[in-house]
Order: sequence, then structure tokens, then C-alpha cells
Amino acid sequence: MTVASNPTPTNMASTIGTASAVPEISLAEPVIESRLGIYTGLFYALRAKHQPTAVHGLRVALGCSKWAAWRKLSDSDRTVLEVAALLHDVGKIGVPDRVLQKPTHLNGQEQLMMEMQSQTAIEILRGAGANQELLDIVRHAREGFIAAGERQTASAKMLAVVDAFDSMTTEQVFRKALSRDRAVDELFQYAGTQFDPDMVHDFANMIGQPRPELEAQVAKSWLYQFSPNSTPGFSDSACPTACSAIQQAVDTVFHHRLLETLPDAAVYLDAEGQILCWNRAAERLTGRQASALAYRQWTVDLMGLHDEAGHPLKSDECPRHKTQDSGTQYNARLQIKHTDGRMAKVNFAGIPVITGKNQVSGVIMLVRDASAQAHLEERVQSLHAIAAQDNLTKVANRAELDRRLPAFLQVHTMAAQTGSLIICDIDHFKRINDTYGHQAGDEALVTFSRVLRECSREGDLVARYGGEEFVLLCAACDNPAATARAEEIRRTIERTPVPSLDGNTMTASFGVTEQQAGDTAATIIARADRALLTAKSTGRNRVVQLGTGQDPDALHKSVGEQFEPAKASWLGWLTGRQEVTLLETERLASVPHSLAIQKLEGFISDHQAEILKTEPCKVTLRIEPHRNDGARRSSERQTVMIMEVTVKPVDYRNPRSNAYQSKTKLDILIRSVDARDRRESALMGQANLLLNSFNSYLVTQVITDEIRAAIAERR
Repeated sequence: MTVASNPTPTNMASTIGTASAVPEISLAEPVIESRLGIYTGLFYALRAKHQPTAVHGLRVALGCSKWAAWRKLSDSDRTVLEVAALLHDVGKIGVPDRVLQKPTHLNGQEQLMMEMQSQTAIEILRGAGANQELLDIVRHAREGFIAAGERQTASAKMLAVVDAFDSMTTEQVFRKALSRDRAVDELFQYAGTQFDPDMVHDFANMIGQPRPELEAQVAKSWLYQFSPNSTPGFSDSACPTACSAIQQAVDTVFHHRLLETLPDAAVYLDAEGQILCWNRAAERLTGRQASALAYRQWTVDLMGLHDEAGHPLKSDECPRHKTQDSGTQYNARLQIKHTDGRMAKVNFAGIPVITGKNQVSGVIMLVRDASAQAHLEERVQSLHAIAAQDNLTKVANRAELDRRLPAFLQVHTMAAQTGSLIICDIDHFKRINDTYGHQAGDEALVTFSRVLRECSREGDLVARYGGEEFVLLCAACDNPAATARAEEIRRTIERTPVPSLDGNTMTASFGVTEQQAGDTAATIIARADRALLTAKSTGRNRVVQLGTGQDPDALHKSVGEQFEPAKASWLGWLTGRQEVTLLETERLASVPHSLAIQKLEGFISDHQAEILKTEPCKVTLRIEPHRNDGARRSSERQTVMIMEVTVKPVDYRNPRSNAYQSKTKLDILIRSVDARDRRESALMGQANLLLNSFNSYLVTQVITDEIRAAIAERR
């Protein structure tokens, strides 16, 4: 972590490739005005209509700006692309509020309204005097690669890719955000039909590594003099609501601090039922992210409200309506259903917000967890606090992390849930000790651990991994959400002065990863550490995410479903042979050969695999098992696995477009070593976990006869 009084321009912009956070729109207004010129009014109108759409446009514009710098587009082409990206969804001004703010899935008619917004956008932009180049970018970006054909310019192709990427990696109410790697795989999956294959490949190369030089260019042209607000929806004029009583409270720094540290869930609604605030405790109780709910219409389903007997609340039992209609406080014992299915008893209070004219202009909902299990967990944690704490920072120590991490992985695997791990490191910590002394270094560690605790939720674990390195286990949290959390911590750290450093601030680097099928404590730590090393080697003070994230199918496979063993694989038991072939399968990866090799290298590194032999297109690995202290019998202990992987570039003929795409064919063989004293089921289970883990890195599909017929192998 660099000691610095002021953030550098590079740190001011969060762009695609490092973190998903986006500066608050109100803070970027002057630069938006300089970018849009006469179109500024259109952007402000879109923001007033539906702020999440405007925020999405700003993210897409920043992503296009970075990619334009990567491709060395001229200033004029880059500016037109940025304006098109900012306003490509301006047609949503014509979509009814009930459709834009609907918290549930859209029906057919509503979906048609959303699709018609593209044509509305063209009409609005043409009426504002947009030239043909800008109109063509917006129009053809939505048509798709095949449908648009030669009409789709390079800028339109870029906008289509970045727009889809941001949509996939952004949390929605009823759709989890994808990790960056999985989103890239989806882009390759639709390359040749929806997206230009060459553009997808170029985009994947661009975001494959942090690009500090590109981020600096984006920061200089967009946000040089602006500091991002870490809490969307809490800055001046960022909330389009007439409820001034609530807005004044939300905008107060001290009140915001209270909301985020409050152990009770707090939800603010305006008079129309729009969600203005959804604090961290509400995220914990419900499993829904605040970023996905901002300015959505409130319903009892969003919080999973049930009566005390466990029956879903009816519409006439809605606490918001009862509070707002009566103008008096509402109190009840209810139950909340988490998105993972868990039920929790809560004390629910609805508080009306009364204006000076004695009118109800909104509702505050306070929810307290009343389950006995929560209190029991608190008591159990307090009993272990002394033995499990780091003496200096008072967070968990390394021994406690080693104890909790395997259980963390097992719980999430059995529940088919997603958990994430963040590893972080104070930049240039030795320089702090050498310059200010070891006592100052200790205070820096205490400050850093305090920020980590404040940014964590109940159920998370903050641990000192060693020296100036810390680990944060994020329960029920996927890659995008954990990356956003890490980015929030990073910004908080660089703005937090440390008295012993003469009031200067620090910086930190972060590696983020999500639990994947077949993960062990060693592999998830290794993957996060690899991300951290990338962050430090590319300039420090940044967040880097690795890992494709969980596929729901892979989750269930890792719990119970097993692949068929290789034919004649168990003759070894009859003949006494020590090596037994367990699995043999052919797979197809959507990514080109070069990216597949990078992902394979990551798998080898994280599993600490020994390379026994390399041949053209083939590698043979020896993979040691992780420790399994609970396995007492020899048949339950895991054995060494030999894995042969053949990687071949192939051309795949897309059945829709008849165009060939560059993909990668993988032949995988897994066999065991010293299998005589092992049970068949135990060995197959270990082989399945290894294959699931491999598939998490490369996201492959089994080659069927239909797929095989579309593959043309290269010589």
C-alpha cells in the first residue's frame, strides 16, 4: 500500500478489467456535459426517468472508452462511440414506469415494450440532431452480428459487446451477476451469431489483464478531478424522488454511517413505493443485493415476507400499505425467506415518514432478526474469540482461518450456494515500517483490519493471513458482489488517514475469487493469491478477479452426480495393477486455443500440479490430494491422480450462421495411483471433483455426436 496524501488519476476511475464499481452519476455531471454537449438534456431526462439505466449507460461508455484507447481509435471516433454508449438506452424514456420498475419478470407485452425502446431511441436522437454515424452505431449494435451484416460498423460491434458484458456482470433482482470470466465465455458462445468473433477475441484480450495505462487515459478524459462515491444512491441529486424528508436523512453522512453499521435491516421507501435504501443487514437477511434493488418497486416478495406461521403474506397484508394508509407505526412478528430458502423469524416495524403538511411521504422498515439460532451463534463465537483472535488486530488468526475455510467450502457446496474469498495486502508495507517505525506499521495494520470488519457482514470472516496480508471469507456472495465489496474497501482505505503516518493514507491490493466445483482450501487460496499477485504486478491499489464462478449444473454435479467411468477401468482390481483409469472424456471449450492455454495454466498453478511430461498439444500432470484428516480408513483417503490433457485448436461450424468459429477441443484422461486399497466409489468421487474443478476453469461441454459433426480439426 503506497503512502499517499491524494489519490492518483488512475485510482479515480473504475473501469472494465479491474473492478465493476462505477462513479456516482452526479459526481460525473460536468464531464458528462462535456461529452454530450447538446445531448446533455437527454441524459438528464433518462436519469430522472430511471437512474439504473443511466448508470448502466455510464458504465458502458467507460468500457467503450477504455477499449477505444486499446484499439487506438481516433479522438473523433472515440467521442462518437462514447456518446452512443451513454445514450444507447435513451429510448427507455418512452417505456412506462410500471414496466421499468417492475420487480418481477416481464410478460410478453411488457417485453415487447422494452424491445421497442431501441426504435424510440433512434427517433429521440434523430430529433435532437444526431448525425447518421451515431444513429447507425445505436441502431446496428442491437441488431446482432448476423442480422446487421456489413451494416454493423466496428463501433457498433464494440458497443454490442460491452453492453452485453456489463449487463451480464451486473446484479439484477432475479438474476445473479456472472463473473467476468464466465461472461467472456458467454460472449464466445454467441460469437458469430450475436457478436463479431474478432471483436470478442480482442475484447477478451483487453480485459484479460489489468491495463493501468488505459485506465489512466480513461481517468484523464473522464474523471480526473472527481472522486467516486462508494455508495450509489447517497449523493446529492442522485435520487429522483420528491420525498425530501427521507432524502435529507439519507444524504447525511452520519446517518448513512449508522445505516450501514446497524445490525437491523433498514429499508426506505418513497411515497410511490420505490426503494431508496437497502442496507447491509437487509442484504444479509434476504440475500438480495442493494445494487439490484435501487429504485425498484417494493413488493413483499423482494423481502420474502411470510406470516408467523410461515405462509406468504397476501397483498392486503403488505406492511408498506398498512403503514402508509394508516399513518401509524406497524409492528408484527413475521418470517423472512432468504434467497437460499432459509427462514428466519423477525420483529418487523413499519414507520411512516410524515411531512410538515401532515402527509405520509414514505415508509421506513426496520427488521430485527429474532431467531434463537442467531443468538446461539453469537454466544458460540464469543466462546472461541480469545483462542481464535489475532492479538494485534483482533480479527481471526491464521489457525482459525485454516479451521473455518474447509467448513466454509463444504457448507456452500452442500447447499449449492456460492461463497467468495478476498485476499488483500497493504502496498509497500516495508516502506511504512522503514519510514515511520514499527509502531506506525502496527497502527496501519489495526486501521486496515478495522475497515475490513466494517465492510463485512454477519456470517463473513476476516482473518489475518500473515504479516500485512488479510483474508475475507464472504458467505453467500458471488464473484461480482465480492469484487464490488473489495473495491469499496479499496476506496475506503485510500481515503482513511492514519495519524501515525502524519495523517497520510495507505493503499492496498486485492485478489478476489469465487468458490468453484471441486475447490479445496488450497486451490481457492492459491487462485485468490494469483489474482493478488497480478494486482500488485500491474501497479498496485487495484482489485483483480479470477475464476469463472459456479455453474448451477456443476454445483449439483459436485454434490452428487458422477460421470461414467472409462470402459474396462476396474480390471486393475482383478489383476493387482496399481494404476487404474477412472475417467476419459472429450470436451469443447468456447474460447480460442490461446485463452484455453491461459486457463489451463491457472488450473495447474492453483492445484500445484507437477508436470510429468509435455508433448505437442498434450500435457501429463501429477496432482497430489489435499489433506483429509477425517478419513480414518485407507479406503477413504484420497490418492494421487494422473491427469492427461490434450489441447487442440479446432474450427466449429455454427449451425445458425454456418460460419466457422475458433474453439478448443480437450481430451481428458484421469487415472489413479496406488488404487489397490481404495474403494471404487471413493476414487470415482475424487476423479469427478477433479474434473468438475477443471471444467470450472475452462467451462467446457461434452462433445456429442451433433457437436462432433460440426468440428473441423486443424492439421
